[in-house]
Amino acid sequence: MPKEKNRKILKFVIAVIILVSLSILLWEPLISLLSNTQKFKELILGYGMFSPLILIVFVILQVLIAPIPGQAIGLASGYIFGTALGTTYSMIGLIIGSYIAFVLSRRYGRPFVEKVVDKKILNKFDELCMKGGIFTIFLIFLFPATPDDAICFIAGLTNIRIRTLVIVSAIGRLPGFLILNLMGDGIAAHNYETSLLLFALLIIVSAVLFVYRKQIEKAVVKIFKKDHLSR
Repeated sequence: MPKEKNRKILKFVIAVIILVSLSILLWEPLISLLSNTQKFKELILGYGMFSPLILIVFVILQVLIAPIPGQAIGLASGYIFGTALGTTYSMIGLIIGSYIAFVLSRRYGRPFVEKVVDKKILNKFDELCMKGGIFTIFLIFLFPATPDDAICFIAGLTNIRIRTLVIVSAIGRLPGFLILNLMGDGIAAHNYETSLLLFALLIIVSAVLFVYRKQIEKAVVKIFKKDHLSR
């Protein structure tokens, strides 16, 4: 047990070092990229009172068809509308988009999913979602940088109620999107120190979740079983 614990600590430290090093290397390009979103901000805000609706529609399309990472949307929404409104609008879009993906998948089945989801992603997460159940799906949504849009289509193939899937996907993605909107808001206000700190926090949390993902899943399942038996 001590050796296994030491290995996990070593894996965690290595993961953090690698991720933080990559973050430092990518931070300047990220700032440069976001500085160019001023045009995108002007485009969205150009719709006046309909600007939030335009962003929500953009997020819905991103979930369903657009090859744009959801993380970029989180940063952009915070950059344009600030933390509170940015998080709210992006989550509304995510919930609606995810619901549509679940419904489409449930209605048209596996042949449809095989057409819209990359084969590598489908092969990797298909069995995991089918056999792991709701808690595994929740953890997948919770982990940053997972293909959560594709997971919506895959999860729709399970027999889990769509309402439950919508709730789980929203709760699982909320923490990450809150941090991303905080970062976008900080960059818009030229508060790069706070944004960098949040970015580092997101990286560290990602490393923890990755290293201890099996233990976390077992703990959640154990808590659920106890709660279920007590009813």
